[in-house]
Amino acid sequence: MPKSPSVPPLPLNGLFPIAKPSGPSSMKVIDSITSLLLDSKLFDDPERRRHAKGQRNKKKNTSHLGLKIGQGGTLDPLADGVLVIGVNRGTKHLNRFLECSKEYESIGLLGCMTTSMDSDDPVLSTSSWEHVTKEDVEKVLDRFRGEIYQVPPIFSALKMDGKPLYEYARESKPLPRPIPTRKCTVSIELVDYKPASVTPGDGGHDYRWPEKRLSEEEKIVFRKLTDIVSKAGTEPTKPKSESLISEEAQNTLNTTSSEPLKPEEGNQETTKKEENFVPDLGKPDYPEISPINGLRPPTFTVKMTVSSGTYVRSIVHDIGIALGCGAHVVKLTRTRQGEFSLYGDEEALASTSMSASIGDSGEVEMNAKNESKIVEEAEEATEGVSTGPTGGSIPWSVWTRALKERETILENERTEKEEAIMSGASAEEIHTNWSQEAIRQRRHNGEMKEWENELLRRFVPVPVPASGGHGAEYYKDR
Repeated sequence: MPKSPSVPPLPLNGLFPIAKPSGPSSMKVIDSITSLLLDSKLFDDPERRRHAKGQRNKKKNTSHLGLKIGQGGTLDPLADGVLVIGVNRGTKHLNRFLECSKEYESIGLLGCMTTSMDSDDPVLSTSSWEHVTKEDVEKVLDRFRGEIYQVPPIFSALKMDGKPLYEYARESKPLPRPIPTRKCTVSIELVDYKPASVTPGDGGHDYRWPEKRLSEEEKIVFRKLTDIVSKAGTEPTKPKSESLISEEAQNTLNTTSSEPLKPEEGNQETTKKEENFVPDLGKPDYPEISPINGLRPPTFTVKMTVSSGTYVRSIVHDIGIALGCGAHVVKLTRTRQGEFSLYGDEEALASTSMSASIGDSGEVEMNAKNESKIVEEAEEATEGVSTGPTGGSIPWSVWTRALKERETILENERTEKEEAIMSGASAEEIHTNWSQEAIRQRRHNGEMKEWENELLRRFVPVPVPASGGHGAEYYKDR
């Protein structure tokens, strides 16, 4: 019988994975759960709040409220899946998730290329797709296995001379030098090939091409940007000297490069290099409903493991080009990031207790413990608790319920305070019962909530160094 998960030293310092939904940006997701973390005893740091009281918070963060929070590689609004969150000293461990390998499942829709390579932005061009078969997709994937070269898209957060590429693109300014290519390692397999639905419930897909098209003015701008990309790829990548945001999904803007792969001429290695491709923006659109067979185009689903810095949407886009019809991403899911998995081992996770408890005092004295003791306690606290790959990510439905519950609590607190004022309660009574500190204590003394239990079952603590006190240097280090 596994131990019931206990609570590591408070406030919590470490990492946990959440299942980001498709739609909101990663930052909006973090902003929405931050209010829950700030309400929770698990993350409250009275000493830090007292230290920061009265100081002007110049940065747009929650440090002055006793909480540091960050993420280890964003996902763009369309994408869903694993988003690793770091809290307090855990934020110092997030960089490794930018450099680690990642796993994705992506669905591509044939016959249509878009400016962003996904379904959120306008169509670039459409082509006949009826000639493509599942076997054709299987054969094309061989070009994308192993080491390949990619030219980062012009609309990306990759920086050149300290300035993101998308800023050069927006301003239609020439780049200081060609965009360096980068070598990526890719493992990819086809997991599904699905025709479009004809009748409801027939098992086909319901994805459709975007309705929005580029205006003539937008086509002119796009041609200029394509020319910038066409001059790229003549220099090797320099990952140590270039400032990179290395996750393809951090690219939340339009992406314009479109390059099929072919063996690199004159290179004895079996690596593959991209070749620039410029769609004909003047050709007539091909209809989504085929004039040949009356059907809509099929989708293909690929599962891939990629090295840091790989643009996954570019791979799906390039598969479409290699098939001779184009394609764009309609669904992108990050299923693993480093040791954190999206799905996890539900049986192992269910074997842990659904409840956790805090000691009677609710406080864990940190400054009297040495570092080895803290590490030992962190290990004991997570014994029997599913972490990393076995734990999976906290479902977004858990956070949705928690946010709804919080709104109800806030409304009840407002109503009770108004009733107390109307009943003639004194100012001292109002302050005693309804000050921020009084409300905080009531929330902290309540039972552990669902989301707190789910978080503790997946939480990976990091050690906190010993400190002789909570002075300025201690909090600066945090």
